[in-house]
Amino acid sequence: MSENGQPADNISIVPFGKEHINAIFKIENESFNDPWSRYVFHDLPDNPLAVCFTALDHIEVAGYLIAYHVFSEIQILNIAVKESKRHKKIATKLFDAIFEYAKSENVEEFTLEVRQSNIGAIALYKKLGFQTDGVRKNYYKNPKENAILMSLKLHKTEV
Repeated sequence: MSENGQPADNISIVPFGKEHINAIFKIENESFNDPWSRYVFHDLPDNPLAVCFTALDHIEVAGYLIAYHVFSEIQILNIAVKESKRHKKIATKLFDAIFEYAKSENVEEFTLEVRQSNIGAIALYKKLGFQTDGVRKNYYKNPKENAILMSLKLHKTEV
């Protein structure tokens, strides 16, 4: 059962596909004050650095995770869950998928940045093992806000 009592086992994690873009773009816009443009999402399937996953609740897009894999590092660029699907551990399942990907790719570290006010996301990242590395002053716009820099260093036996 999920945190709000709803079953979470009907969630499947699949590779990001162009057929998911419209739904992902809606989630992006409901989740962020300064959303990415639709064109960014259109280019992702063809980007060799991009590692992207979509969470499906049956056939409905419930969330997504977008990252870049560069050498031995994965940078989490964006993760969001549809507002009506939150608190069902979907973000954790998306991270599970990228952690599984990292097992076979010699990944040594994950990095990300998060709005200082996004307490829920920061709590999730800490629960997953991320540590705070610093602050990037006034990184975000709309509204102007600091970014918390976080990382998760892996040992060969982890992930």
